[in-house]
Amino acid sequence: MSILSTIKAEFSGFESDVAKFAAAFTKLFKKVPSALQTVENFTAEAAPVITAAVAIVDPVAEPAVSAALATAETLLAAVQASAQAAISGTSLLGAIQNFSTTVPELLVSLDIKNPVLKASIERIVALVNGEAKVLVPAVESWVAQIKAAKA
Repeated sequence: MSILSTIKAEFSGFESDVAKFAAAFTKLFKKVPSALQTVENFTAEAAPVITAAVAIVDPVAEPAVSAALATAETLLAAVQASAQAAISGTSLLGAIQNFSTTVPELLVSLDIKNPVLKASIERIVALVNGEAKVLVPAVESWVAQIKAAKA
């Protein structure tokens, strides 16, 4: 099974879990959690870009890039797992914050020889930076709503 088909299979289950959680959240707060929709959109956008970069990197010629992309995949999987298991949102927030700070710092520091790969890496960094500006505050707000409702 290719990396792309594995990621697609993993993310197809993610959509149904988000829908189930959104339904439960709606019962509690009388509205759909926009933070979860934002997370779902982010993972749907980030996974193919990271997968494309992984597919074109030569691990022998650019081992640092290969290792950095493996880290990005692992951190994205952690965001997905945290979203699926989200109860308080705290673990999801931590995973998103970790992804949004670690991945750009890691990727920007790389010396990439392949221009096509360099363009893919630049897209990943732009995506992570742009989405973090929306994603982190949305999930922080969602966590605050959950805490307020439990109090």
